[in-house]
Amino acid sequence: MARKKTIGIIGAGRFGTGAARELVRLGHNVLIVDKDPACLEPLANTCHTAIGNAESPEFLAEAGFREVDAVIVAIGDDETASNHATINCKDFGQYVVAKAMHATHGKILERLGADRVVYPEYDSGVRLARVLTRSPVLEMIELYDEVFMAEIGAGGGLIGKSLADLNLPRRVGVQVVLIVRGKRTIFPVSAQDVILAGDKLVLIGSSESLNQVSRLTEG
Repeated sequence: MARKKTIGIIGAGRFGTGAARELVRLGHNVLIVDKDPACLEPLANTCHTAIGNAESPEFLAEAGFREVDAVIVAIGDDETASNHATINCKDFGQYVVAKAMHATHGKILERLGADRVVYPEYDSGVRLARVLTRSPVLEMIELYDEVFMAEIGAGGGLIGKSLADLNLPRRVGVQVVLIVRGKRTIFPVSAQDVILAGDKLVLIGSSESLNQVSRLTEG
């Protein structure tokens, strides 16, 4: 079982609250702060909460942000506060995931040292577009620059073939990480594993190579 972590969240808006609730559901500890006590009330029974201004390094230190495993800067309505909170947490030596309000803000956060910048509204739009166009790519997450992890529903030319037969690393530069078959997860995979109808494949590769695999599911 993965080690229980303590994640610090700055900002208890929709994004921060959603992240907090999911982390608690997964069994982790959450320390969440906001200037507005009303935003923290719904989380008081499941998370550690503190009321204050994240632009103050003294407040964050007193709240416990030096001791957490990672920080999510989820401020959604004050770019300056988001930037200052990011700087403060990086000064603590923390791994910081910061929510960007727009592309320019994202570039600023990167220059301030944020380890990962996310664009929730854009990402939600991408997921919606995939659903509406019935793409076989169920989910795609960028791990590093131009390196993505994707979940793809098996179909078409993949069904009934082993990983050795498909030889995806050589053909398209994609590595199969695991296979989800109903409630069972096949990990690690082997060259002899055969893809069955209904399987979901978790893959790593470039965006283009993953889209090539998705086209194989249609054939």
